[in-house]
Amino acid sequence: MAIRELAAAVRATVPEPPADPDELLTPEEVGEVLQLSPRTLKDQAAAGVLPHRRFGKHHRFTRGDVAEIVRLSAAPVKPSQHRVSVADAAKDFRAA
Repeated sequence: MAIRELAAAVRATVPEPPADPDELLTPEEVGEVLQLSPRTLKDQAAAGVLPHRRFGKHHRFTRGDVAEIVRLSAAPVKPSQHRVSVADAAKDFRAA
């Protein structure tokens, strides 16, 4: 009995271990943190836009994936290099 009491006393003084950095998060958990719809996260992951892990039909995200999603969302969106105005397209169409 003394060993159990000692073990309990030691456990009470030791802080909880930090969260597992390799823990896999569900789209619902990530969506709650990032204020995004879980459906949006799943769709973007399936399209290859967001980093993720897939287990069968289940999408999971590591903390590193979440950090990358945040980094990607902060990156400026590059405008398309090849934009043609409607007037120019119509002019080219009439010339052909």
